[in-house]
Amino acid sequence: MREEFSKWWVVVIYVVGVVSLFWHLLHGFQSAFQSLGINHKRYTPIIKTIGVAYTVVICLLFLLMPLAFYFGWIQ
Repeated sequence: MREEFSKWWVVVIYVVGVVSLFWHLLHGFQSAFQSLGINHKRYTPIIKTIGVAYTVVICLLFLLMPLAFYFGWIQ
């Protein structure tokens, strides 16, 4: 992993993939609940907030590994 993530173009492709994952999860989290019939004016804002937090945490964690190798934070 260290060897692959030391190449800038591999890191860029990985980051683009994680950005795609971000948009997919952002939409999909709330949509999954809506598909299950949980669509109510009281609960939907809570589900959306949890979905945004979940999406941000997951994507940041996925981004940490290639960025840490590329910038030399870990060896």
